[in-house]
Amino acid sequence: MTIQEAMKKAHEMYAYELSEQSDQQTNQFDDLWQSIYDVCQLATFGIFEDIEEDEINEAIDWLKETQTMTKNYIDKDVYF
Repeated sequence: MTIQEAMKKAHEMYAYELSEQSDQQTNQFDDLWQSIYDVCQLATFGIFEDIEEDEINEAIDWLKETQTMTKNYIDKDVYF
């Protein structure tokens, strides 16, 4: 998967709709990754209640699959 394909996939996820979408301003992959990570973290702690488990799992899978494409988050623990 290329970064462009990963970005397209993320933009189609419900988790992205809930995110701060900071990549819209910067067009940086790391900003997109962090936005999805934040949503997963908030959903895991029950702060976002309107996201379904399969949508959270889709976002978590995307994080794990694309983490090697990041610069700042390559070693970040995806613990959820």
